[in-house]
Amino acid sequence: MRVFEKSGDAGARVKFYLQKCLVGFSYGLSFPLTLVTLDYWLKDVGVSNSVIGLFTLLHWPFSLKFLWGIFVEHYDVPHLSKIFSRNRSWLVISHLFLMAGVLGMANSSPESGLTALIFWASLVALADGCRDVALYPYQISKISAERLGYVAGVVGLGHRIGAISIKVITLQTAHFFSWKAAYLTAAAMIFLLLIPVLFMEDPVTGGGDDSGKDGAFIWSSMRGALRSSLVIPLKTMLREVDGGRRLAVIILYKGADFMMQKMSRSFCLAVGFSKLEIANVVQLFGSVSVIIGGILGGYFVRRLGLIRSMMALGLIHMFSFLSYLLLLSRGNDLAILHVVILLEGLSGGGVTAVFLAFLYDICKTGGQYALLWAFHEFGGMLFMAASGIMADHLGWGAYFCLTPLIFLPNLPLLRRLGR
Repeated sequence: MRVFEKSGDAGARVKFYLQKCLVGFSYGLSFPLTLVTLDYWLKDVGVSNSVIGLFTLLHWPFSLKFLWGIFVEHYDVPHLSKIFSRNRSWLVISHLFLMAGVLGMANSSPESGLTALIFWASLVALADGCRDVALYPYQISKISAERLGYVAGVVGLGHRIGAISIKVITLQTAHFFSWKAAYLTAAAMIFLLLIPVLFMEDPVTGGGDDSGKDGAFIWSSMRGALRSSLVIPLKTMLREVDGGRRLAVIILYKGADFMMQKMSRSFCLAVGFSKLEIANVVQLFGSVSVIIGGILGGYFVRRLGLIRSMMALGLIHMFSFLSYLLLLSRGNDLAILHVVILLEGLSGGGVTAVFLAFLYDICKTGGQYALLWAFHEFGGMLFMAASGIMADHLGWGAYFCLTPLIFLPNLPLLRRLGR
């Protein structure tokens, strides 16, 4: 882990945290287009919960971003890398493909068929994964041990601001105009985001090499890149004490959270809330709650330590899911919806912050971070894909009762890591 050197320059510190916040904002601005607003769109045109859950599997190109990380870490983009640095050139390319995919989604029609929408959503997921890998070195660069919680909170803050922006704006645009206009607006926002991203300070990293500067994709070079970026980092972690338990926590820790987030959107529409109400309460008010929760999560890490914070906040978040039973019994009640979203948002923000701190504590390079994050998201993709089938077959009441239990296997794993 690279260490951020202490300095009396307050301006440098502000710049450091603003860059971390911008990285988080970039993450949050694009992923909801295939995992959140797309769910609302599909539910709005009458697609079943089971199909909506299975649509999560379209996110597989994003989950395989550790493979795209090999190219980002070891190879320049021909011609473009002569103008920008390697990371910046990949950021430009990925943003362009990301915009193309979003524009394609905007011109697709789920009512007439899902084939075109599936293709363009897959392209968005692929470009989003490539862009994320190019941003990882900026995220983990210069983080000292005592700043783990604070950086996690700042990245989470940026992530939530980005997510608030894209979800609220697209939902409100869809409510007043159309889903096509909503996704055209999203494409414009992604284009504007590229401008500040290109002016970020280059990261200090420990991964990558210069073998690809000539752009020659020779098999021997690829094999070496694969070994240094994926095989060696994974073997190193698994050989460490409790390495297997850490990997299990990475996959399982947010499983219940993934499932609840996936189906809560369909549930709110099924209960009778409008897109505008969901935009204002679930997305705007909920995201503000998550931001506050993320700040509290960083404070928990500072006061209780990492593992104890993960256990405590995970249990609190698990019990917050049961509040949906109250909304189920009361129906379309905005006051109850505010309470439910507040409880889930505060605890969920804390859970995300401590989980990010857990990853920062493990990772040494951007490639290793991409690999471990891929395990995390692969698990999340499977959890979300199963969520719609469970909701359709069990009913909402049983779903809200059983989903929190998915968190329980984390407790013995974390207890062992705490020792």
